[in-house]
Amino acid sequence: MLNSMYETLAKKKSIIREEIDRLLRIRDIEKYKDLWRSVEFSGEEVKIGGEDGSFNHLKYKNFVLYAVNAIAFSYDGSIKGVEASDINILFPYKNIEERLKLYQTILELKVSQRIIDEVEVFLLDGSLMSKLAAPKELVLTIDEKKEVVDFLPKLEREIALEISSSKYAGMLGKYEKIAFFEYLEFLVVVGKLLEKGLNKIVCVSKTSTWSEFNQGMSDLAVYEELTNKSGYSKPVYRPLGSYYGRFPINEELFESLVFTTFYARLEDNKNTFMFEVPMEIDEEEVYDILNKIKPICVEGYPYLLKKAHRKVVITRKDIHRIFTSLGIHAKTGREML
Repeated sequence: MLNSMYETLAKKKSIIREEIDRLLRIRDIEKYKDLWRSVEFSGEEVKIGGEDGSFNHLKYKNFVLYAVNAIAFSYDGSIKGVEASDINILFPYKNIEERLKLYQTILELKVSQRIIDEVEVFLLDGSLMSKLAAPKELVLTIDEKKEVVDFLPKLEREIALEISSSKYAGMLGKYEKIAFFEYLEFLVVVGKLLEKGLNKIVCVSKTSTWSEFNQGMSDLAVYEELTNKSGYSKPVYRPLGSYYGRFPINEELFESLVFTTFYARLEDNKNTFMFEVPMEIDEEEVYDILNKIKPICVEGYPYLLKKAHRKVVITRKDIHRIFTSLGIHAKTGREML
């Protein structure tokens, strides 16, 4: 099989190289230059917070064991943190990666709630707007949705730093109802965080697939090539309701949100990132936000996010150690390979 693969590579190598070269050449880049504001950030020191999370899992024939970590920091000369972990069996055994990513986000937002009151700016890792999309392929009747929503008060009363929806999965039975209930927990914690700090939240994405320039690559890649100087792009406004339609809960809150998206490089010759704010702000406010983030950056990236990432990572060794400590013997189905 490997011989066949390398034969295919030999045949297609020049074609693939040409396509990569084409994608790396951004044509007509000059027409985007008027969207970029080259500025130096003087830096304004304020109390700032940030978070990150991680998950890992082991698949066995009969079950999936998972672990999720999340941490939120605040900084005003010294660092204070709130952390949480959850370990459990995923039920039912379906759409593992997608659901565990949601679990991670839920736990991240829960620890963030414990910190956000203390800071002026709070950094979320990744795009919140993208995460608000409903899970795919969830087909439920009106009666089934109502049955799930009737469990909502249980979630709203939960204050523990854990994945609360997993405790009620067995009562819902059907996978689609369980997945919908997990999504409702996510919407509950997003709503609580927005109520606490709508005007403090700034999302930071190292990668992004948004592409409004139709260049065959992301807008982030376009701005990355456009200049190597510090600065930011002209903001773009995205009404949440026009992208995702109606939400099953907190409808008035979510459908009123307008996300402001912009790209920025905080230090010359360093990486460009996508920034997202869950409210409509002008260019002066964009500069003000970036100027407050600048003092906690190392190599052009917010240090709190880097520190949080290093703190929460769950390795394969960690998850195997968790499983071993449970004293369970189970088969993965791959023993014969």
